[in-house]
Amino acid sequence: MSDPDAPPLDPDALISALERHEVSFVAVGGLAAQWHGAQRTTKDLDVCPAWDEENLERVAGALRELGARLKVPDGPAEGVEFPVDGAFLHRMELSTWRTSAGDLDVLMGIPRDGRWDLARYEHLRENAILLEIGEHAILVASLEDIVRSKEIANREPDREALPELRRLRDNPVDGDAGQPTDAPPDD
Repeated sequence: MSDPDAPPLDPDALISALERHEVSFVAVGGLAAQWHGAQRTTKDLDVCPAWDEENLERVAGALRELGARLKVPDGPAEGVEFPVDGAFLHRMELSTWRTSAGDLDVLMGIPRDGRWDLARYEHLRENAILLEIGEHAILVASLEDIVRSKEIANREPDREALPELRRLRDNPVDGDAGQPTDAPPDD
C-alpha cells in the first residue's frame, strides 16, 4: 500500500534488481494500473512472484541488493532492518519493503473470487500482458484481474480507482490493453 513518507519511486531500479536476480513475477496494483493507462499515482510497486522456494530466494536477493527494510505498522518510516530470505517471504501473504528505489510490496496473490481466495502467480501469468516498461519487458496483470481484486478488497482507495479502471477495461484504446498475450516461458 502507498505510504506518503515513501522515498521516490524508481520503477526502473526495482525492475532491474528483480531481473538481475531472475525473479519470475507479475506486476499488480497501482503501478500496473498506470501501465494500462490509469492516471492515479502510486508510491510503490506491487509484485506477485512465483511462490516456489527458488524464486522466493531470488526475490530475497533482489531485496537485499536494494537495501530493503521491512515496513511494519507503527514502525519507523525507514522500516526495520530484518534478515530477508525465501523462507521468511514464504510465510508472509504480503510484505512491504522500504528500499533505496522506493517501496516494494511482495504479495502471494491478489483477491480472485473472495477476500481469501487468491489469484496467485500462475493464474495471473495466464491472463497477464507483456508490456515494455522502459528497457524492460515485464508481465503486468490484466485489467480484469486488477479490477476484480479491487472490487473484492473494497478499500476506500480501491473504490476511488474503480470507475477509471472499469472504463479502461471496457474501452481499450488500442484493442490490446487488458487482454492476455502469450507470456514468455518461465525459466
